[in-house]
Amino acid sequence: MSDQTPAAGAEARLPRLLPSPLALFVFAIGVILVSITFAKGVSDPDYFWHVTTGRLIATTGHIPSTDPFSFTWVGRPWTLHEWLSELVLYWLVAGLGTGIATAVFGLIAPATVLVLATTLRRLGSSMLAIIAGCSLGSLVLVPFVTLRPQAVSWLLLGGLIAILLRLNPRRPAWALVLIPYFVLWANLHGLWVIGLGVVVLYLLFTLFGRTQMSPQWPWMLGAAIGCGLAVMVTPAGPTGILYPLRYIRPGNWGLANIQEWQSPNFHDAAHWGFLALILAIAAAGGRRTPGWLTLAGLVGIALGLASIRNEPIAAVLAVPSLVMGIDERMRERRLRRPARAMARSLQVGRRILELVLAVVIAAAGAFTILPVSPLHVVAPPEDPYPARAVDVLERMKPDVHVLAEYGWGGYVISRIYDSGGRVFVDGRNDMYSEQILNDYSSIRDVSGDWMSLTEKYGVQAMLFPPYVTIVKGPATSAGWCEGYRDSRSVLLVKDCSLLTRR
Repeated sequence: MSDQTPAAGAEARLPRLLPSPLALFVFAIGVILVSITFAKGVSDPDYFWHVTTGRLIATTGHIPSTDPFSFTWVGRPWTLHEWLSELVLYWLVAGLGTGIATAVFGLIAPATVLVLATTLRRLGSSMLAIIAGCSLGSLVLVPFVTLRPQAVSWLLLGGLIAILLRLNPRRPAWALVLIPYFVLWANLHGLWVIGLGVVVLYLLFTLFGRTQMSPQWPWMLGAAIGCGLAVMVTPAGPTGILYPLRYIRPGNWGLANIQEWQSPNFHDAAHWGFLALILAIAAAGGRRTPGWLTLAGLVGIALGLASIRNEPIAAVLAVPSLVMGIDERMRERRLRRPARAMARSLQVGRRILELVLAVVIAAAGAFTILPVSPLHVVAPPEDPYPARAVDVLERMKPDVHVLAEYGWGGYVISRIYDSGGRVFVDGRNDMYSEQILNDYSSIRDVSGDWMSLTEKYGVQAMLFPPYVTIVKGPATSAGWCEGYRDSRSVLLVKDCSLLTRR
Protein backbone atom coordinates (compact mmCIF):
# COMPACT_ATOMS: atom_id res chain seq x y z
CA MET A 1 0.00 0.00 0.00
CA SER A 2 1.40 3.38 -0.99
CA ASP A 3 2.10 5.81 1.82
CA GLN A 4 1.87 8.81 -0.55
CA THR A 5 -1.00 11.09 0.46
CA PRO A 6 -3.18 12.86 -2.16
CA ALA A 7 -1.55 16.13 -1.17
CA ALA A 8 1.90 14.66 -1.74
CA GLY A 9 0.81 13.28 -5.10
CA ALA A 10 -0.54 16.65 -6.15
CA GLU A 11 2.70 18.28 -5.05
CA ALA A 12 4.69 15.79 -7.12
CA ARG A 13 2.58 16.52 -10.17
CA LEU A 14 2.71 20.29 -9.73
CA PRO A 15 6.14 20.87 -11.32
CA ARG A 16 4.94 19.15 -14.50
CA LEU A 17 2.18 21.74 -14.79
CA LEU A 18 4.63 24.64 -14.63
CA PRO A 19 6.87 25.84 -17.49
CA SER A 20 10.37 24.42 -17.47
CA PRO A 21 13.19 26.53 -15.97
CA LEU A 22 14.61 26.84 -19.48
CA ALA A 23 11.33 28.26 -20.81
CA LEU A 24 11.03 30.67 -17.87
CA PHE A 25 14.61 31.82 -18.30
CA VAL A 26 14.39 32.44 -22.05
CA PHE A 27 11.00 34.16 -21.63
CA ALA A 28 12.45 36.51 -19.03
CA ILE A 29 15.51 37.24 -21.16
CA GLY A 30 13.18 37.90 -24.10
CA VAL A 31 11.08 40.39 -22.13
CA ILE A 32 14.20 42.24 -21.00
CA LEU A 33 15.86 42.43 -24.42
CA VAL A 34 12.67 43.35 -26.29
CA SER A 35 11.91 46.04 -23.68
CA ILE A 36 15.43 47.42 -24.11
CA THR A 37 14.94 47.50 -27.87
CA PHE A 38 11.74 49.53 -27.43
CA ALA A 39 13.43 51.81 -24.88
CA LYS A 40 16.23 52.58 -27.33
CA GLY A 41 13.85 53.16 -30.22
CA VAL A 42 15.29 54.18 -33.58
CA SER A 43 18.66 55.15 -32.12
CA ASP A 44 20.79 53.61 -34.86
CA PRO A 45 21.11 56.17 -37.70
CA ASP A 46 21.79 53.40 -40.22
CA TYR A 47 18.20 52.25 -39.75
CA PHE A 48 17.02 55.02 -42.06
CA TRP A 49 19.11 54.14 -45.09
CA HIS A 50 18.40 50.45 -44.53
CA VAL A 51 14.65 51.10 -44.71
CA THR A 52 15.04 53.46 -47.67
CA THR A 53 17.06 50.79 -49.49
CA GLY A 54 14.37 48.20 -48.77
CA ARG A 55 11.73 50.57 -50.13
CA LEU A 56 13.80 51.20 -53.25
CA ILE A 57 14.07 47.44 -53.88
CA ALA A 58 10.35 46.88 -53.21
CA THR A 59 9.17 49.70 -55.48
CA THR A 60 11.57 49.13 -58.37
CA GLY A 61 11.88 45.35 -58.21
CA HIS A 62 15.60 45.87 -58.73
CA ILE A 63 18.55 45.36 -56.37
CA PRO A 64 20.95 48.27 -56.97
CA SER A 65 24.56 47.50 -57.72
CA THR A 66 25.67 51.14 -57.77
CA ASP A 67 25.15 53.91 -55.25
CA PRO A 68 21.88 55.88 -55.62
CA PHE A 69 22.01 57.97 -52.43
CA SER A 70 25.15 60.16 -52.55
CA PHE A 71 26.53 62.77 -54.93
CA THR A 72 30.15 61.79 -54.24
CA TRP A 73 29.91 58.07 -55.10
CA VAL A 74 26.85 58.07 -57.36
CA GLY A 75 26.93 55.43 -60.08
CA ARG A 76 29.93 53.65 -58.58
CA PRO A 77 29.89 50.07 -57.25
CA TRP A 78 27.91 49.26 -54.12
CA THR A 79 27.83 45.67 -52.81
CA LEU A 80 24.39 45.35 -51.23
CA HIS A 81 25.28 42.51 -48.89
CA GLU A 82 22.14 42.73 -46.71
CA TRP A 83 19.46 43.45 -49.30
CA LEU A 84 17.09 40.73 -48.10
CA SER A 85 17.17 41.95 -44.49
CA GLU A 86 16.51 45.50 -45.70
CA LEU A 87 13.58 44.35 -47.80
CA VAL A 88 12.09 42.47 -44.84
CA LEU A 89 12.66 45.47 -42.58
CA TYR A 90 10.85 47.74 -45.03
CA TRP A 91 7.93 45.31 -45.38
CA LEU A 92 7.60 45.18 -41.60
CA VAL A 93 7.72 48.96 -41.20
CA ALA A 94 5.45 49.72 -44.15
CA GLY A 95 2.96 46.94 -43.52
CA LEU A 96 2.83 46.65 -39.74
CA GLY A 97 4.50 49.78 -38.39
CA THR A 98 7.73 50.64 -36.64
CA GLY A 99 6.48 49.14 -33.37
CA ILE A 100 6.04 45.65 -34.83
CA ALA A 101 9.37 45.92 -36.64
CA THR A 102 10.99 46.85 -33.32
CA ALA A 103 9.40 43.85 -31.63
CA VAL A 104 10.52 41.47 -34.39
CA PHE A 105 14.12 42.68 -34.35
CA GLY A 106 14.05 42.81 -30.56
CA LEU A 107 13.18 39.11 -30.53
CA ILE A 108 16.26 38.16 -32.56
CA ALA A 109 18.62 38.37 -29.58
CA PRO A 110 16.48 36.19 -27.25
CA ALA A 111 15.90 33.79 -30.14
CA THR A 112 19.67 33.43 -30.37
CA VAL A 113 19.81 32.69 -26.64
CA LEU A 114 16.98 30.16 -27.07
CA VAL A 115 18.80 28.31 -29.86
CA LEU A 116 22.03 28.07 -27.86
CA ALA A 117 20.34 27.22 -24.55
CA THR A 118 18.11 24.53 -26.06
CA THR A 119 21.02 22.91 -27.88
CA LEU A 120 23.23 22.91 -24.81
CA ARG A 121 20.42 21.50 -22.66
CA ARG A 122 19.86 18.64 -25.11
CA LEU A 123 23.58 17.91 -25.01
CA GLY A 124 23.35 17.49 -21.24
CA SER A 125 24.46 20.82 -19.79
CA SER A 126 22.87 21.72 -16.47
CA MET A 127 20.33 24.53 -16.18
CA LEU A 128 22.48 26.43 -13.70
CA ALA A 129 25.42 26.46 -16.13
CA ILE A 130 23.14 27.48 -19.00
CA ILE A 131 21.60 30.30 -17.00
CA ALA A 132 25.01 31.58 -15.90
CA GLY A 133 26.58 31.47 -19.36
CA CYS A 134 23.57 32.70 -21.35
CA SER A 135 22.85 35.51 -18.87
CA LEU A 136 26.39 36.77 -19.36
CA GLY A 137 26.04 36.49 -23.14
CA SER A 138 22.75 38.38 -23.01
CA LEU A 139 24.41 41.15 -21.01
CA VAL A 140 26.94 41.57 -23.81
CA LEU A 141 24.07 41.97 -26.30
CA VAL A 142 22.27 44.71 -24.32
CA PRO A 143 24.03 47.75 -25.89
CA PHE A 144 23.58 46.35 -29.41
CA VAL A 145 19.91 45.35 -29.66
CA THR A 146 18.22 47.61 -32.20
CA LEU A 147 16.56 47.67 -35.61
CA ARG A 148 19.61 46.63 -37.59
CA PRO A 149 20.22 43.79 -40.08
CA GLN A 150 23.42 42.83 -38.28
CA ALA A 151 21.28 41.23 -35.56
CA VAL A 152 20.14 38.60 -38.07
CA SER A 153 23.69 37.25 -38.18
CA TRP A 154 23.68 36.67 -34.41
CA LEU A 155 20.77 34.27 -34.81
CA LEU A 156 22.24 32.59 -37.89
CA LEU A 157 25.61 32.14 -36.16
CA GLY A 158 23.88 30.62 -33.14
CA GLY A 159 21.96 28.32 -35.46
CA LEU A 160 25.17 27.30 -37.21
CA ILE A 161 26.80 26.32 -33.91
CA ALA A 162 23.68 24.32 -33.01
CA ILE A 163 23.79 22.48 -36.35
CA LEU A 164 27.48 21.62 -36.02
CA LEU A 165 27.07 20.40 -32.45
CA ARG A 166 24.18 18.14 -33.48
CA LEU A 167 25.76 16.60 -36.60
CA ASN A 168 25.68 12.82 -36.44
CA PRO A 169 27.99 10.49 -38.39
CA ARG A 170 25.12 8.00 -38.66
CA ARG A 171 23.26 10.58 -40.74
CA PRO A 172 26.11 12.39 -42.50
CA ALA A 173 23.96 13.79 -45.31
CA TRP A 174 22.48 16.26 -42.84
CA ALA A 175 25.72 18.22 -43.15
CA LEU A 176 24.53 19.33 -46.58
CA VAL A 177 21.79 21.43 -44.98
CA LEU A 178 24.55 23.99 -44.44
CA ILE A 179 24.59 24.79 -48.16
CA PRO A 180 21.09 26.35 -48.43
CA TYR A 181 21.68 27.82 -44.97
CA PHE A 182 24.58 29.85 -46.35
CA VAL A 183 22.68 30.84 -49.47
CA LEU A 184 20.13 32.48 -47.18
CA TRP A 185 22.77 33.99 -44.89
CA ALA A 186 24.76 35.51 -47.75
CA ASN A 187 21.68 37.44 -48.88
CA LEU A 188 20.68 38.52 -45.37
CA HIS A 189 23.95 39.94 -44.07
CA GLY A 190 27.67 40.08 -44.81
CA LEU A 191 28.72 38.45 -41.55
CA TRP A 192 28.34 35.11 -43.31
CA VAL A 193 32.13 35.36 -43.52
CA ILE A 194 32.35 34.62 -39.78
CA GLY A 195 30.07 31.61 -40.20
CA LEU A 196 32.12 30.32 -43.12
CA GLY A 197 35.22 30.63 -40.97
CA VAL A 198 33.55 28.48 -38.29
CA VAL A 199 32.69 25.83 -40.91
CA VAL A 200 36.29 25.78 -42.15
CA LEU A 201 37.51 25.47 -38.56
CA TYR A 202 35.12 22.57 -37.94
CA LEU A 203 36.29 20.92 -41.18
CA LEU A 204 39.95 21.13 -40.16
CA PHE A 205 39.22 19.52 -36.80
CA THR A 206 37.18 16.88 -38.63
CA LEU A 207 40.04 16.05 -40.96
CA PHE A 208 42.33 15.62 -37.94
CA GLY A 209 39.87 13.24 -36.30
CA ARG A 210 38.67 15.62 -33.59
CA THR A 211 34.91 15.92 -34.27
CA GLN A 212 31.99 13.49 -34.32
CA MET A 213 31.94 13.78 -38.12
CA SER A 214 35.52 12.56 -38.57
CA PRO A 215 34.44 9.03 -39.67
CA GLN A 216 32.35 10.72 -42.38
CA TRP A 217 34.79 13.45 -43.33
CA PRO A 218 33.99 13.38 -47.09
CA TRP A 219 30.46 14.57 -46.30
CA MET A 220 31.80 17.44 -44.23
CA LEU A 221 34.32 18.33 -46.92
CA GLY A 222 31.55 18.42 -49.52
CA ALA A 223 29.38 20.55 -47.23
CA ALA A 224 32.20 23.04 -46.65
CA ILE A 225 32.92 23.34 -50.38
CA GLY A 226 29.19 23.77 -50.98
CA CYS A 227 29.07 26.58 -48.39
CA GLY A 228 31.91 28.36 -50.19
CA LEU A 229 29.95 28.22 -53.43
CA ALA A 230 26.67 29.11 -51.70
CA VAL A 231 27.87 32.54 -50.58
CA MET A 232 28.30 33.45 -54.26
CA VAL A 233 24.58 32.98 -54.91
CA THR A 234 23.80 36.65 -54.38
CA PRO A 235 23.02 39.61 -56.67
CA ALA A 236 26.75 40.43 -56.61
CA GLY A 237 27.65 36.95 -57.88
CA PRO A 238 31.16 35.56 -57.39
CA THR A 239 32.61 39.04 -56.87
CA GLY A 240 30.50 39.37 -53.72
CA ILE A 241 32.83 37.01 -51.91
CA LEU A 242 35.43 39.79 -51.95
CA TYR A 243 33.19 42.16 -50.00
CA PRO A 244 34.20 40.90 -46.51
CA LEU A 245 37.75 42.09 -47.22
CA ARG A 246 36.42 45.66 -46.99
CA TYR A 247 34.24 44.76 -44.04
CA ILE A 248 37.10 43.29 -42.03
CA ARG A 249 39.48 46.10 -43.00
CA PRO A 250 37.40 49.29 -42.87
CA GLY A 251 40.36 51.58 -43.55
CA ASN A 252 42.21 54.17 -41.51
CA TRP A 253 39.33 56.67 -41.55
CA GLY A 254 36.84 54.16 -40.19
CA LEU A 255 39.19 53.01 -37.44
CA ALA A 256 39.89 56.60 -36.42
CA ASN A 257 36.40 58.08 -36.62
CA ILE A 258 33.73 55.39 -36.16
CA GLN A 259 33.37 54.22 -32.59
CA GLU A 260 32.04 50.75 -33.39
CA TRP A 261 35.17 49.99 -35.42
CA GLN A 262 37.42 50.81 -32.47
CA SER A 263 38.52 48.58 -29.60
CA PRO A 264 36.23 48.59 -26.54
CA ASN A 265 37.00 51.00 -23.73
CA PHE A 266 36.44 49.04 -20.53
CA HIS A 267 36.06 52.27 -18.55
CA ASP A 268 32.66 52.51 -20.27
CA ALA A 269 29.93 50.50 -18.52
CA ALA A 270 28.52 49.50 -21.91
CA HIS A 271 31.44 47.07 -22.28
CA TRP A 272 31.53 45.62 -18.77
CA GLY A 273 29.45 42.67 -19.90
CA PHE A 274 32.06 41.81 -22.50
CA LEU A 275 34.84 42.19 -19.93
CA ALA A 276 32.97 39.86 -17.58
CA LEU A 277 32.60 37.35 -20.43
CA ILE A 278 36.35 37.43 -21.07
CA LEU A 279 37.12 36.86 -17.39
CA ALA A 280 34.57 34.03 -17.20
CA ILE A 281 36.06 32.34 -20.28
CA ALA A 282 39.53 32.63 -18.74
CA ALA A 283 38.26 31.03 -15.52
CA ALA A 284 36.03 28.25 -16.81
CA GLY A 285 35.76 28.26 -20.60
CA GLY A 286 36.91 25.37 -22.74
CA ARG A 287 36.59 22.54 -20.23
CA ARG A 288 34.84 19.48 -21.72
CA THR A 289 34.33 21.50 -24.89
CA PRO A 290 35.03 20.36 -28.46
CA GLY A 291 38.33 21.82 -29.61
CA TRP A 292 36.86 23.59 -32.61
CA LEU A 293 34.29 25.32 -30.41
CA THR A 294 36.90 26.41 -27.87
CA LEU A 295 39.04 27.89 -30.62
CA ALA A 296 36.00 29.57 -32.23
CA GLY A 297 35.20 31.20 -28.89
CA LEU A 298 38.73 32.49 -28.50
CA VAL A 299 38.71 33.88 -32.05
CA GLY A 300 35.40 35.58 -31.25
CA ILE A 301 36.92 37.19 -28.14
CA ALA A 302 39.85 38.42 -30.26
CA LEU A 303 37.42 39.92 -32.81
CA GLY A 304 35.51 41.65 -30.02
CA LEU A 305 38.72 43.11 -28.61
CA ALA A 306 39.66 44.40 -32.06
CA SER A 307 36.30 46.07 -32.78
CA ILE A 308 33.28 46.97 -30.65
CA ARG A 309 30.80 45.86 -33.30
CA ASN A 310 32.11 42.30 -32.98
CA GLU A 311 31.21 41.95 -29.29
CA PRO A 312 27.84 40.25 -30.01
CA ILE A 313 29.60 37.81 -32.35
CA ALA A 314 32.12 37.09 -29.60
CA ALA A 315 29.26 36.38 -27.18
CA VAL A 316 27.55 33.92 -29.53
CA LEU A 317 30.80 32.08 -30.25
CA ALA A 318 32.01 31.99 -26.63
CA VAL A 319 28.84 31.21 -24.65
CA PRO A 320 28.68 27.48 -25.58
CA SER A 321 32.28 26.99 -24.47
CA LEU A 322 31.58 28.90 -21.26
CA VAL A 323 28.45 26.88 -20.44
CA MET A 324 30.24 23.57 -21.02
CA GLY A 325 33.18 24.75 -18.91
CA ILE A 326 30.98 25.84 -16.01
CA ASP A 327 29.07 22.58 -16.18
CA GLU A 328 32.29 20.56 -16.05
CA ARG A 329 33.57 22.49 -13.03
CA MET A 330 30.29 21.83 -11.23
CA ARG A 331 30.50 18.12 -12.10
CA GLU A 332 34.06 17.86 -10.78
CA ARG A 333 33.05 19.42 -7.48
CA ARG A 334 30.12 17.04 -7.12
CA LEU A 335 32.39 14.03 -7.68
CA ARG A 336 34.81 15.18 -4.99
CA ARG A 337 32.12 15.45 -2.32
CA PRO A 338 30.54 12.64 -0.25
CA ALA A 339 26.92 11.71 -0.86
CA ARG A 340 25.48 13.80 1.97
CA ALA A 341 27.48 16.87 0.99
CA MET A 342 26.57 16.30 -2.63
CA ALA A 343 22.86 16.17 -1.75
CA ARG A 344 23.24 19.38 0.20
CA SER A 345 25.10 20.92 -2.73
CA LEU A 346 22.33 19.92 -5.12
CA GLN A 347 19.77 21.49 -2.81
CA VAL A 348 21.82 24.70 -2.66
CA GLY A 349 22.15 24.59 -6.44
CA ARG A 350 18.40 24.35 -6.83
CA ARG A 351 17.96 27.28 -4.45
CA ILE A 352 20.47 29.33 -6.44
CA LEU A 353 18.66 28.39 -9.65
CA GLU A 354 15.33 29.49 -8.17
CA LEU A 355 16.89 32.73 -6.94
CA VAL A 356 18.49 33.50 -10.31
CA LEU A 357 15.22 32.82 -12.11
CA ALA A 358 13.35 35.01 -9.64
CA VAL A 359 15.80 37.89 -10.13
CA VAL A 360 15.73 37.59 -13.91
CA ILE A 361 11.92 37.41 -14.00
CA ALA A 362 11.67 40.38 -11.62
CA ALA A 363 14.02 42.34 -13.86
CA ALA A 364 11.89 41.39 -16.84
CA GLY A 365 8.82 42.70 -15.03
CA ALA A 366 10.62 45.94 -14.18
CA PHE A 367 11.51 46.54 -17.80
CA THR A 368 7.86 46.19 -18.79
CA ILE A 369 6.84 48.81 -16.19
CA LEU A 370 9.60 51.39 -16.45
CA PRO A 371 9.15 53.71 -19.47
CA VAL A 372 12.91 54.01 -19.92
CA SER A 373 15.60 51.71 -18.62
CA PRO A 374 17.71 53.20 -15.82
CA LEU A 375 20.83 51.84 -17.48
CA HIS A 376 22.62 54.60 -19.37
CA VAL A 377 23.86 52.00 -21.83
CA VAL A 378 20.24 51.45 -22.86
CA ALA A 379 18.65 54.90 -22.91
CA PRO A 380 19.33 56.73 -26.20
CA PRO A 381 19.75 60.51 -26.50
CA GLU A 382 16.42 62.26 -26.86
CA ASP A 383 15.48 62.87 -30.51
CA PRO A 384 19.04 62.69 -31.89
CA TYR A 385 18.18 63.69 -35.48
CA PRO A 386 18.06 67.19 -37.04
CA ALA A 387 14.39 67.02 -38.05
CA ARG A 388 13.68 70.77 -38.01
CA ALA A 389 16.82 71.66 -39.92
CA VAL A 390 15.92 69.14 -42.64
CA ASP A 391 12.39 70.60 -42.77
CA VAL A 392 13.93 73.98 -43.55
CA LEU A 393 16.33 72.46 -46.08
CA GLU A 394 13.49 70.70 -47.91
CA ARG A 395 11.63 74.00 -48.29
CA MET A 396 14.75 75.78 -49.50
CA LYS A 397 16.01 73.25 -52.06
CA PRO A 398 14.45 69.76 -52.22
CA ASP A 399 17.12 68.41 -54.61
CA VAL A 400 20.03 69.72 -52.56
CA HIS A 401 23.51 68.24 -52.38
CA VAL A 402 24.16 68.32 -48.64
CA LEU A 403 27.25 67.54 -46.60
CA ALA A 404 25.73 66.29 -43.34
CA GLU A 405 27.29 64.92 -40.17
CA TYR A 406 28.36 61.33 -40.86
CA GLY A 407 25.95 59.87 -38.30
CA TRP A 408 23.06 61.88 -39.78
CA GLY A 409 23.62 60.80 -43.37
CA GLY A 410 21.15 57.90 -43.24
CA TYR A 411 18.43 60.07 -41.70
CA VAL A 412 18.95 62.79 -44.33
CA ILE A 413 18.76 60.17 -47.10
CA SER A 414 15.37 59.01 -45.82
CA ARG A 415 14.08 62.60 -45.89
CA ILE A 416 15.40 64.01 -49.17
CA TYR A 417 16.04 61.08 -51.51
CA ASP A 418 12.57 61.11 -53.11
CA SER A 419 12.85 64.82 -53.92
CA GLY A 420 16.25 64.39 -55.58
CA GLY A 421 18.44 65.36 -52.64
CA ARG A 422 21.72 63.55 -52.12
CA VAL A 423 24.32 63.31 -49.34
CA PHE A 424 28.10 63.60 -49.23
CA VAL A 425 28.60 60.52 -47.02
CA ASP A 426 26.51 58.33 -44.73
CA GLY A 427 26.87 55.19 -42.63
CA ARG A 428 28.03 53.02 -45.54
CA ASN A 429 31.66 53.46 -44.60
CA ASP A 430 32.61 50.22 -46.37
CA MET A 431 31.47 51.67 -49.73
CA TYR A 432 33.10 55.10 -49.89
CA SER A 433 36.74 55.56 -50.83
CA GLU A 434 39.22 56.69 -48.22
CA GLN A 435 39.76 59.89 -50.22
CA ILE A 436 36.09 60.90 -49.99
CA LEU A 437 35.98 60.14 -46.26
CA ASN A 438 39.19 62.09 -45.63
CA ASP A 439 37.86 65.03 -47.66
CA TYR A 440 34.69 64.95 -45.56
CA SER A 441 36.82 65.25 -42.42
CA SER A 442 38.89 68.08 -43.95
CA ILE A 443 35.78 70.15 -44.62
CA ARG A 444 34.20 69.34 -41.27
CA ASP A 445 37.33 70.20 -39.31
CA VAL A 446 38.40 73.15 -41.52
CA SER A 447 41.75 71.61 -42.41
CA GLY A 448 43.73 72.09 -45.60
CA ASP A 449 42.06 73.79 -48.56
CA TRP A 450 38.55 72.92 -47.40
CA MET A 451 36.90 75.63 -49.51
CA SER A 452 38.29 74.14 -52.72
CA LEU A 453 36.94 70.75 -51.67
CA THR A 454 33.40 72.13 -51.32
CA GLU A 455 33.74 73.54 -54.85
CA LYS A 456 35.20 70.31 -56.19
CA TYR A 457 32.28 68.22 -54.97
CA GLY A 458 29.61 70.82 -55.56
CA VAL A 459 28.43 71.01 -51.96
CA GLN A 460 25.31 73.20 -51.72
CA ALA A 461 24.49 72.86 -48.02
CA MET A 462 26.12 71.69 -44.81
CA LEU A 463 24.39 70.29 -41.73
CA PHE A 464 26.35 69.76 -38.51
CA PRO A 465 25.98 69.88 -34.72
CA PRO A 466 26.79 73.29 -33.18
CA TYR A 467 30.08 72.07 -31.71
CA VAL A 468 31.66 71.23 -35.10
CA THR A 469 34.42 73.59 -36.21
CA ILE A 470 32.99 74.46 -39.64
CA VAL A 471 29.81 76.00 -38.19
CA LYS A 472 31.59 78.13 -35.59
CA GLY A 473 32.49 80.88 -38.03
CA PRO A 474 34.80 79.62 -40.80
CA ALA A 475 31.94 78.86 -43.21
CA THR A 476 30.15 82.19 -42.75
CA SER A 477 33.49 84.00 -43.07
CA ALA A 478 33.93 82.23 -46.41
CA GLY A 479 30.55 83.48 -47.68
CA TRP A 480 28.18 80.71 -46.57
CA CYS A 481 24.90 81.74 -44.96
CA GLU A 482 23.29 80.31 -41.88
CA GLY A 483 19.86 78.98 -42.76
CA TYR A 484 18.84 77.50 -39.44
CA ARG A 485 20.24 76.92 -35.96
CA ASP A 486 18.99 75.23 -32.80
CA SER A 487 20.59 73.37 -29.90
CA ARG A 488 20.99 70.24 -32.03
CA SER A 489 21.99 71.38 -35.50
CA VAL A 490 23.22 74.20 -37.72
CA LEU A 491 22.28 74.46 -41.39
CA LEU A 492 24.56 76.38 -43.78
CA VAL A 493 23.80 77.08 -47.45
CA LYS A 494 26.10 78.23 -50.24
CA ASP A 495 23.42 80.18 -52.14
CA CYS A 496 22.24 82.85 -49.72
CA SER A 497 19.24 83.67 -51.92
CA LEU A 498 17.71 80.36 -50.72
CA LEU A 499 17.04 82.00 -47.36
CA THR A 500 13.99 83.70 -48.86
CA ARG A 501 12.36 80.27 -49.21
CA ARG A 502 12.46 79.43 -45.48
